[in-house]
Parts: sequence; C-alpha cells; structure tokens
Amino acid sequence: MNYLQSIYCPVLALALMFTSMQSVQAENTKSKLVSVPKILKVTHKIQESHPPNLELNVTGQVPTSGYTDVQLLRMVYVQPPQDGIQDFYLKAIPPSGLAATVISQVTASKTWKGYPAWVKGIRVHGVKDGIVEIKFNKDPETPKPILRRFTGTSKDGSFETALTEAIAKLNKALPAGGVADATATWRVVRTSGAVGGITGQNQIRVIISAERQPAWPQKKRLKKLNQKKK
Repeated sequence: MNYLQSIYCPVLALALMFTSMQSVQAENTKSKLVSVPKILKVTHKIQESHPPNLELNVTGQVPTSGYTDVQLLRMVYVQPPQDGIQDFYLKAIPPSGLAATVISQVTASKTWKGYPAWVKGIRVHGVKDGIVEIKFNKDPETPKPILRRFTGTSKDGSFETALTEAIAKLNKALPAGGVADATATWRVVRTSGAVGGITGQNQIRVIISAERQPAWPQKKRLKKLNQKKK
C-alpha cells in the first residue's frame, strides 16, 4: 500500500460512515413525530375548482413549548372507508431538551388538491379523545323565489291599460317591509277576458308575477310589520 492509498482508504470510510449517520438521523427525525395530544380547532374550505380542492387548518394543544415540524398527515386507504370520512393525524416533534412546562398551541395547514368525490367529511386525530370530526354539508338547495301576483283590468279591451294597472300595483307594493330601494322583475302569467252580452262588454284581465330584490317579506313577517305600524 503506497502513501496515497493509505490516506484514501480512511477518508472513504469516514465519508461512508457520515452518509450512513445522516440516513439514520433522517429516519430518527421522522420517527420522532408524535401525535398532538388534543385537537382544539379544525376549519375547512372547499375551493371552487374543477376538481375541487380541500383546504384544512388545524390547531392542536401540547403540554410544553418547543414542539416543531408540525404536520397534518393524511391516511391512505386501500379502499375508501364506507362512511366517507377521511382520517388525518396531527403530529409534531416534541422538544429534545428542556422546555417550558406551559400549555402551548401548534398549527398545521394542508390543501388536498382534487380530493375524491367519495369524501363526505374529515376526522382529525390527536391522542385518545383528541379527535374532531366534521361532516361536509350537502350543497345547499337553491331557495325558491318568493313571488307575488298583481292583477290589472280594462273594461275597454285594452291589454296595455290592464298591464299598466298591474304594474302600478307592483310599484306600490315594492317598499313592503320597509325597503326603500327595492327592484323587481315580472312576467305576464295569465291573460283573460270577456266580450259580448247585452251590455257589449269588452273586458280584459292581466295577471303578472313579480320577484323582488331583496326578496318579498314572508306573509307572517309582513303581518307583524303592519301591526307595529298601527
């Protein structure tokens, strides 16, 4: 063995040892993650995208200061759970040395891009009873519009006169409930009339249906408002 070989071999051995130590340290760091004892708060937001994204924000409670590397880990299933609830675990690395014995909070956020349609809610785990479960609300049903009808008549067979009377009644009703700047959209829903006879009647009747912005007050609420005015 020459001089260069005598130097090269120990250096190579040290390099391999250092690489091995780094690998062990990385594994140990990962294994030091522990579940946060208590879950204090979980909020979620479904981002409007195609497919939608699920944004989660979790706050947990730990017994001392000094917790680091807080992570929100998602459980990966072989088959989706039957209840449609996705499990998450809030974990962190506790302090390795001395730490102030004071109850502290840790937070973690996660965005699940394109989360699957089978997910109906989430369950965030801490330790023992430290679990928070949230079920997603179904898409709220679009409320049915509140419509009111107004009638106008004409004794001379004029559709325009009858329609003008109906619209005038609508305009008079717009401030109902104390709204000063309400607007409305309307459409004709029925037209009828009567002609002939000894008197030679030529009557026309027009009914319009109107939706107000803001919505018309409910009948019960409108009745109470009218009673207060009296």
